[in-house]
Amino acid sequence: MLPLKLTGSTADMHLVENSHRPLGRLRWGLMATGMAAATIATMVGPLASHQWVHARGLFSLMTVAALTCVLAATVVIALADRREMAEVGLLGTMLMAASVMPLVHGLVTPDVLFDETEAFRTTAFLALPIALLGGLPLFAPHSAFGRWAARHWRDWTLLSLLAVFIVASVVVFFPDLIVAPGPRDWLMIVVTAAVVAACAALSMRQKRLYDLGHLPANLVASVSLLAIAVMGVSPLVVDPYTTGFWWTHVVGALGVIGACLAFAASQRLSPSAREVLAPILTRDPLVAFELGLSPVVHRFVGDLATKDVITRDHVIRTSELAMQVGERFRLSAPELRDLGLAAMLHDVGKVNVPDAILKKPARLTAAEYDLMKSHTVDGESMLAADPALASAARIVRSHHERFDGAGYPDGLVGREIPLASRIIAVCDALDAMTHDRQYRRAMPLNMAFAILREHAGSQWDEQVVEQVMAAVPSMPMVNAFDRVGRDDDLERTSIPDDISELLLVVDAEI
Repeated sequence: MLPLKLTGSTADMHLVENSHRPLGRLRWGLMATGMAAATIATMVGPLASHQWVHARGLFSLMTVAALTCVLAATVVIALADRREMAEVGLLGTMLMAASVMPLVHGLVTPDVLFDETEAFRTTAFLALPIALLGGLPLFAPHSAFGRWAARHWRDWTLLSLLAVFIVASVVVFFPDLIVAPGPRDWLMIVVTAAVVAACAALSMRQKRLYDLGHLPANLVASVSLLAIAVMGVSPLVVDPYTTGFWWTHVVGALGVIGACLAFAASQRLSPSAREVLAPILTRDPLVAFELGLSPVVHRFVGDLATKDVITRDHVIRTSELAMQVGERFRLSAPELRDLGLAAMLHDVGKVNVPDAILKKPARLTAAEYDLMKSHTVDGESMLAADPALASAARIVRSHHERFDGAGYPDGLVGREIPLASRIIAVCDALDAMTHDRQYRRAMPLNMAFAILREHAGSQWDEQVVEQVMAAVPSMPMVNAFDRVGRDDDLERTSIPDDISELLLVVDAEI
C-alpha cells in the first residue's frame, strides 16, 4: 500500500503521489524507442542481409514457445475465472489467440511437416489481428459492447477461441485457401500499423497501472506487450530466415510468455476488496485493475478491515442502493461508475479524523463536530490525487450539502449540489437509520421513510427521496434492508423522541 499523506492541498497531494511518474513515462518511452530501433536495424541496413536458414530450428522454436504460451494463457484465463477478473480474462483470451496462430505458423514451417504453402505467411499475418479482436472489449471498456463483453467475458472468451481454432483448422487443412497480402502491400502496412498501435496502447495502460500501484508485474506486462508489438511487424519481413525474421519471432514469443506470467502475477485485488467493490465491478468489470491498484482504495479497504462488519456492510449497501437509484435517473455508464465509487468512498476522509472523535460514544462537541466535517474536503483531496478516482472527488466533497443550503462544506443550494451527491446523501441516511449500531437499534423502514418525506425539500432533494423509496422494494437482495416489514415496538428501538436530535446523530455517523 502506498502512503497517502494530506499536505494541505490537492496540488500538494499530486506532488506527493505523482513525483515518480515522469520517470515512468521516460522509462516506457526509452523501452519503446529501443525496441523500435532494434527492429528497424534488423530489417534495414547491413544486418538485414544476414540469413540463417534452419527450418527445423524454426519449427522447434515456434512449436515449443507457442505451446508454452498456450499453457500460460490457459493459466491466466483459469485464474481470471477463479478471481472474477474480467480484464485479466480478456487479456488471457487475447494471449491465447496470439499463441494458437503462431503454433500453427510453426507447424506449417516449409520443408518439415509441410511443403511450402501460403499458410506460412498467412498465419504470421493473421496472428495478432485475430488476437486483438479477441481483446476488443479492452479498447472500448465503457461502451455498451465493452460493458456487455466484460459482464459476459467467459462467453466472449469461448466464442473468440472457437473462432480462432476454426481459422487455425482451416489454415492447416486448406493451407493455400487464404492468401496474405505481400510485405509491401498497402493493406499489409495498414494492418501492421494498427496492430502495433493497439499493442502500444495496451502497453501504455499497463505502464499507467505501474505508475499507480508500483506493482512490478505491470511493468513486465508493459514491456511484454511492446515485445508482442515487435511480433506484429514480422509480416513486413520480405525474406525468411533473415536477422529481422528471427528477431521478430524470438522477441514476440518472449513477449507472449512474459505477458502471461505478468498478468497471472498482477491480480492484486483481494477478496475483501472485491466484496467492497462488487456494486461497481458488477456494472463496470474492466475497472478492477485500476481500483485494485489504487492506493486510496487499498487504504480504505484496509481501514474497513480494522472495523467491524457493520461498517463494511453499510458501505456496500449504500453503494448498491445509490447505483440502483442512479439507474432510475438514467445516468450514463461513466456517471454510474462515479456514483458507485463516491458512495463507496464518501467517508474515506475520516481516516484523518482522530479515533477519539470518530469512535466517541457520546454526542460530539461543536469543535469536534467541525473537525468531523472536514472529512468531506479531505476525501475530495485524496480522490482528486488518484487518476482512477478523480472524477468522483467533487461528489464526495458535496455529499453532506443540504438542499436548503444549510449543509457543508460549501453551503450549496438545490441543484447546485451534484445529483450524485444528493443521491448518496439520501441512501446513506436511510441505511444508517434502518440498521443497528453498537449504541442504538435500527428503526423500522416505514418510520425512516416518514422522516425522509418530512425533510424532503429541506435536507434532501424531494425527487431523490421519491426514487430511493421506489428503489428499495426492487433491490435484488431481499435482505438488503433487514428491518423491512418489521413492526417492532418503537420503544425497543431506543430512538430519540426528538427527530432533529436523531438526524444530528445520523449526520455524525454518515
